[in-house]
Amino acid sequence: MNERLSNWLKKEILPRRKRAAPSSTARQIARLFRLFVLLLLCLFLCWRLLLWHDVNRQFDRIRAAGYPVSGAELNAWQPPVPDPENGALVLTQAFALVRNFPDARSNEVAKLKNPARTNVWTPTTHELVAAYVQTNAPALARVREALLLSRFRYPVDFSYGPETPLPHLTKLREMAGIAALAAALDAEEGRADQWPDQVELQLKLAGTLDGEPCLISHLVRNRIIGMAVRATERSLNNASPGAEACQRLQAAFARASQTNSLPLALAGERAKMIPLFRMSWQEIQSDSEDEGQESKPHEPHRYSGKPWFPLWLTGYFERDLNFFLQYWDKSISLSALPPPANLTLTNYLESAVAAAQRRWDLMSGFYLLGLSKVIVSEASTQAGMRLATTALAIERFRRERGRLPGELKELTPQFLDAVPTDPFDGAPLRYRLLDRGYIIYSVDADGHDDGGREPPEIKKSSDTNSYDITFIVEH
Repeated sequence: MNERLSNWLKKEILPRRKRAAPSSTARQIARLFRLFVLLLLCLFLCWRLLLWHDVNRQFDRIRAAGYPVSGAELNAWQPPVPDPENGALVLTQAFALVRNFPDARSNEVAKLKNPARTNVWTPTTHELVAAYVQTNAPALARVREALLLSRFRYPVDFSYGPETPLPHLTKLREMAGIAALAAALDAEEGRADQWPDQVELQLKLAGTLDGEPCLISHLVRNRIIGMAVRATERSLNNASPGAEACQRLQAAFARASQTNSLPLALAGERAKMIPLFRMSWQEIQSDSEDEGQESKPHEPHRYSGKPWFPLWLTGYFERDLNFFLQYWDKSISLSALPPPANLTLTNYLESAVAAAQRRWDLMSGFYLLGLSKVIVSEASTQAGMRLATTALAIERFRRERGRLPGELKELTPQFLDAVPTDPFDGAPLRYRLLDRGYIIYSVDADGHDDGGREPPEIKKSSDTNSYDITFIVEH
């Protein structure tokens, strides 16, 4: 009875609650909201379509200029070198002949490679260097055989993108270090006309990287050239070679300074980096796993260049890639200018990095920031080569005239076509006589003339002094 009464009351007596119909204002607001969302979606699709068009237009322009846009294209970019003509393959055989001492002496040798001008060897050190150079004489001989060939292509697979293994770079630096010790040993023992051969070997080793389209390879090339400059400075302080040997080495430095392989390296680096903006889900996961397993050896993997569609659709990394392509292309053009005009690239990159930070283009900002240091390294390398070339011309002048020149203009045109300019400010290299010998120097990246202040072999972090790039001969 109670249940029936309860049901009747609910049905007949208690009023039903009805949902109130939305007001006309609420309906209008809802309609406007849907239109706003639809408008945003249309704007996003239009922006995404334009971005897709811009990126592909840049790819077409890069390919039309004859450059690659991926690691796979980079592999096929340059014509192959037949094995019998490939000096790089012979060099890899030389690398296998390098021997180190099986005891603590190997650590001592590592500290001695590329000795500075002021470094003085004890009899024990001299004996150690002589034994090490003799041990690696077969490797040096094999290197000389390889350098008789004119074409070099190291076995590199650039489809690994920024993770491309380049084991030959470490070996080249090691071989250049052996040559530096051999040059120092020849100079210490008075073989004045033999140490230039070792320096020339270093320059030729650096030259094998001229055609490698990779930024780290270009930096290693510059590092080896820097070793050659340092070996020349040290050796000239111990044993001045004859005019013919000086002229031959001077010509070798001049040839190296005429080669500007930086634009090639930047074009190849661009192709290697593009796939990073377009990673697949598997590649993203692989990178995350590698970061979480720092203790384990990292295994490189190939980059497909096929992006994860949801991430690609957002346009975030495509927008970053579009910015990267625009600024990298301009950087290649500026890097091709002669010094010091190419230093405008540093200011350009500063503005590019600032723009990338404002836009939250994190990857572009990171890569462009690192590039700004490259052009300074390039100018420093050029400065070193010009200093060495000038010093060798001075030694030829001294041999013929029996004195040092009062100013560098006296070297022209017999010993130099023209006085070399400083890559950092375009002025002639600075030169002055010392109580014994002379100094030639460049003002370095700060552009400040410090009077030829020689930098210390190891600069302390607390050292606030500025230094020049110097070449000093004290005899």
